[in-house]
Amino acid sequence: MTNGVRDGITAVRRILVLAGTALLIVLAGAAGAWASEGATPGADDTGDGGSGVVVDAGVRVVGGARTTTDEHPWAVFLTDGAGFQFCGGTLVAPTKVLTAAHCMATTSPQQVMVVAGRDDKQSTTGDTSAVTSAWVSPEFEGVGKGADLAVLTLATPSTRTPLPLAGPGDEALYQDGRAAQVYGWGATSESATPSRYLLTATVPVRGDDYCRAGDRTFDARRLTCAGFDQGGVDSCQGDSGGPLVAAGKLIGVTSFGDGCARAGRPGYYVRVATLRDALRSQLT
Repeated sequence: MTNGVRDGITAVRRILVLAGTALLIVLAGAAGAWASEGATPGADDTGDGGSGVVVDAGVRVVGGARTTTDEHPWAVFLTDGAGFQFCGGTLVAPTKVLTAAHCMATTSPQQVMVVAGRDDKQSTTGDTSAVTSAWVSPEFEGVGKGADLAVLTLATPSTRTPLPLAGPGDEALYQDGRAAQVYGWGATSESATPSRYLLTATVPVRGDDYCRAGDRTFDARRLTCAGFDQGGVDSCQGDSGGPLVAAGKLIGVTSFGDGCARAGRPGYYVRVATLRDALRSQLT
């Protein structure tokens, strides 16, 4: 398949996909419609997981809807020195942000700023912190190979509420059809520019066989995937490193995909539960 990172800066190794680094959920045109009509996110996008099952795209959020960092204070984004947002991330401890390893592939910690509490990228609200160091998983070999995870250490501790990580006892959160939410400031369609606002959407987590059908290199020990058969909802360019959330826990980190929101082509996320133990020493 033709894969690409969901990276707003560089498409490494695979062509277009999850658009790098920040994560947003798309249904071309739907995000604007929901936002302009003042619609609120679906019942499950608060992170409580709702019933835990997505039955039909028609009765769920099928595109991006605006949300806020007041509701989701752990949702952050990464910028370069010029203020360009290129990836997403999740606050998981007062001084720690979890993002994708490939977000740090062509930059250094000194060139990255982390922005929290800013729904509108054109505003000056919220907090901005420099990054003092970055840990990149030693297992990371490239997008789709190894653990696509990085932990950034903030120069200024955040007072916002971190998001708990899924762990070994949370396998039910990865069941086929489980409702999960994606968040980000990335593109709202495959060739679109990044979103100005934080968006969210609900997608169904898919089983390993489905994920493997979309990417023959799929590694169930390191990855999960999510998306509707008919497409229409997904993370996209600029969303890499952002969160996939279920039942109030971080279950995935946006990594890659085949285009954005294509039918039968789910988005791929690092499987946090199986890697939490490896992360523990980096989060203290």
